[in-house]
Amino acid sequence: MLCLFTALIGILGYRLYQIQINQYDTYSASAFRQRSKMTEIYQDRGDILDRNMISFTGRSTEFVAVLQPAVFPKDQQTREYIADILNVEADAFINFSIYNAAPEIFPVDEQAAQLLLDSAVQGVSIVERRKRMSANMPAVHLIGYTDGSCSQGLAGIEREYQEILSSGNSVYALATTDAKDKFIQRYGYQLMKTESESPLSIKLTLDYHMQKLAEEVMDKMMVSGAVVIIDILNGDVLVLASRPGFNPADISQYLNDNTQPLFNRALAGYTPGSIFKIISTAAALEDHYDTEIIYDCPGYYPVGDQIFKCWSYDIGGHGMMDLKNGFAQSCNGYFIQMGIQLGARKMLDTAKEFGLGSVTGLDAQGISEYEGMLPVMAELEGNGNIANLAMGQGKILVTPLQAAGMAAIIANGGIRNTFNVVDSIVNRNGEIIRDLKKREWNRVISRDTAAALMEMMEATVENGTGQKADIGGYGGAAGKTGSAETGLFKGDRRVLHAWFTGYFPYIEPRYAMSVFVEDGAGGGTSAAPIFAEIAARIMQWEEMR
Repeated sequence: MLCLFTALIGILGYRLYQIQINQYDTYSASAFRQRSKMTEIYQDRGDILDRNMISFTGRSTEFVAVLQPAVFPKDQQTREYIADILNVEADAFINFSIYNAAPEIFPVDEQAAQLLLDSAVQGVSIVERRKRMSANMPAVHLIGYTDGSCSQGLAGIEREYQEILSSGNSVYALATTDAKDKFIQRYGYQLMKTESESPLSIKLTLDYHMQKLAEEVMDKMMVSGAVVIIDILNGDVLVLASRPGFNPADISQYLNDNTQPLFNRALAGYTPGSIFKIISTAAALEDHYDTEIIYDCPGYYPVGDQIFKCWSYDIGGHGMMDLKNGFAQSCNGYFIQMGIQLGARKMLDTAKEFGLGSVTGLDAQGISEYEGMLPVMAELEGNGNIANLAMGQGKILVTPLQAAGMAAIIANGGIRNTFNVVDSIVNRNGEIIRDLKKREWNRVISRDTAAALMEMMEATVENGTGQKADIGGYGGAAGKTGSAETGLFKGDRRVLHAWFTGYFPYIEPRYAMSVFVEDGAGGGTSAAPIFAEIAARIMQWEEMR
């Protein structure tokens, strides 16, 4: 019995030591919180970084007015003055008392913060905190947004990697109360910071400066659309931009906007039009099609009782065309006759090899992307359906990301990489905690086919439909234009989507880019100039670094 009691007393003593010494801070903080009214001002959150460790988030500061109800002035004149500065009604303070002492916070701009500081009103404090989201933050469609306290991600990377980015590090304003919730004057109001492990950050493959540059050009030159830029050699997504954009700090104003600014057009599906001729040409070259075959284009191509017009219809057609010229001039007639000769199966199989109709790899990283759409063979019976396929019309949908991937495959000698937009999880020192990139590739077309297509894409910019995509002294560019019929009308005007997908510089290519413009005039007139402006500014920026 003596040994038993001695052991029990020893266990009890050890447990008391744990509670009173080892876990003192934990229990003390818990007890303090039980008798406190706490309002979270800010929660520390991991950053979202670009490939060079430049942060997209938390790049500025903002101010918060902390109102202390138990000691807040009771005279109506002062309350109305403070309410006017905070842009609220004075009735917002009507329940302030020693029995309703929980601090309340109001975000304010710098001018209002200074007015409140100058007023020296009792019960009003100003706290400066990191501003997670700002109106001009690049890549908002990918990064997403959080709730007001930055504790919960609501969209994009912020939501998909919530558990990684969140932390227990918070700053609170608190009021100490008794058992009847009455404010205890002698303790006053305090700021308290809870400490835990530092949050981890998400490193993306995006380039902050390239993303910002691309969005600036888009805002200047286009109304609605997308731009995607890919590193040709490894499949890293460097730019993923969609317009119109939105302010992630104030989402409510966009919920009923007919222009759909919250919609990420870079990962949505659209009819490709003539950029699909890259696929048709690749299929023909892989099938050893004779590139010297000549077709005399009169500006249209009859198939049964259908007439397929070429864009040259009003000028009497292109005349004599071989494959290279037909590609550069985007001659519908040439591609229809070639497609009928080639057959739907080969074009469809090549499209699948290029990754059309399937996700690119971003979905595995938690980024929702549309897989696109391709017709099934049963829907391609008859020369009319084959003609539509060869021109990129009909039941085909391609995302701007997939379109950039098409150009990347050509510029990479026929090799297709799995795309990545999330690189890794890193700590505050930039050290990699977990690598999230998937490194896979496969050969899609032969090197000879890729080289032949590169010549055709260069000719498109030199003397074809894509001349406005030329970047001259910055190494040149190559690509393919597209003007896709949507079947929609605005009044009597037919709505077209404009495309340009290509790569730059032409010699030793480094970047593939697709430009998509909703309701554009045409690929060569609406999308190609945007491509040229972005590409030239990127090359100029790199020369200056």
